[in-house]
Amino acid sequence: MQRGHVPIRTCRGCGRRAPKRELVRLVLRQGRVVEDPAQTMEGRGAYCCADDTCRQRFMNNRKIQKLAFRLQA
Repeated sequence: MQRGHVPIRTCRGCGRRAPKRELVRLVLRQGRVVEDPAQTMEGRGAYCCADDTCRQRFMNNRKIQKLAFRLQA
């Protein structure tokens, strides 16, 4: 029996593909990247593993953030 569609997202830190509920959504708010635990904040978001290594890779790499949030140079 089918259970329905499971949304898949890609971690911006390591590139691993996983179900949406396994990843943490990050949103840009007032120039700062904040976690969206309920995944309900407005705006463009990026998904990242809950692992500290992936999150640090994402936070420290401006190029990845620019692509994820479509920031201007």
